[in-house]
Amino acid sequence: MKLAYIYDCSTQNSYYVKNQTSYDFIENKPYIHQHSITPSLHVTGWNFPFLWGDGCFLNLEEWVDRIDFPDEDFDMILYSNERLGLDDDNYTKYSVQRLRDRYPNAKIVAYLKEVELSVHNREERSKNRVHFLKSCDGIVAHGVDSMKGLKDYTDMEELIGKKIHYVSHPVNINLYYDTFYSSNKQESIFAYLPNPIHRRAETYDFANYIGEKYNIPVRYKKLEINQKFDYLSLKEFVELWSPSSFQFNLDPSSTHPGQQAIQTANVGSINIGGLNESHHLLFPETATCDKKILEERFEEYLKDVDKRFQVIEYAWEKLNEHYSFKVIKKQLTDLYEAVK
Repeated sequence: MKLAYIYDCSTQNSYYVKNQTSYDFIENKPYIHQHSITPSLHVTGWNFPFLWGDGCFLNLEEWVDRIDFPDEDFDMILYSNERLGLDDDNYTKYSVQRLRDRYPNAKIVAYLKEVELSVHNREERSKNRVHFLKSCDGIVAHGVDSMKGLKDYTDMEELIGKKIHYVSHPVNINLYYDTFYSSNKQESIFAYLPNPIHRRAETYDFANYIGEKYNIPVRYKKLEINQKFDYLSLKEFVELWSPSSFQFNLDPSSTHPGQQAIQTANVGSINIGGLNESHHLLFPETATCDKKILEERFEEYLKDVDKRFQVIEYAWEKLNEHYSFKVIKKQLTDLYEAVK
């Protein structure tokens, strides 16, 4: 299947995939960005163009004022239009009809990257989002288990009059493992904080409490006042946290996929805490923010090596079951057959 993954706007450049390597569309040079490790190893949805080995990502903001979009023949387009393309002044330039005119053979599927639109210009964009979703051949969102039942999605189905389909975020499991896994884990805790402050909860305090009580080193990504959150490259960041045996992440959000826990499972570490979807799927015994339960589980894993390996093995099996390229290719093939 020839697949295009499209955003109305992005900080990433448009790229195409050839020989399992991403290339900048404009400069035709190997391309990496903030969500990639190398030109061959990307994370989350940025892996969609890699699934069949010849897909591409288009940042429409780079193309809408040109004479035309790239000369391709797509079978399916996953189009996330959630920002600039929903403003009244831009709607026609970013419209589904313009993509249809350029790619008449493609089935165009709206990709719901975010559960809710940002607060900026929300009323206007919400109105245009309804028109956008109705103009697509189908709608798809990330969902493996708990996110499929979100009220936001069921309400949207009723409003739009279309069923929402679900796919997982593809993970290049073997390449990620080969790049970052080490059997020589440090007996330490990495305290992970997401960028949004409201999702950090009590991660730092709880990690420090456990570290002091059980004499386990606690490691962090250093954050200074007014410092850019993503000052480390993704490769540098993974190299920072992946050696730790345990990762503490008490993110209370149940409306996020949980990419960090997915990557934690991929390197053979154990996630402690949090309510993201992947936490329940990969690490069900510690998918909670109840600190009493988490301490009991941590102590058990710390003392019982066999139990620890059982947890790691279970997470690895579920990782392959829900997030592998093979699984997501099947999901997208089924989606292609389902939409009209």
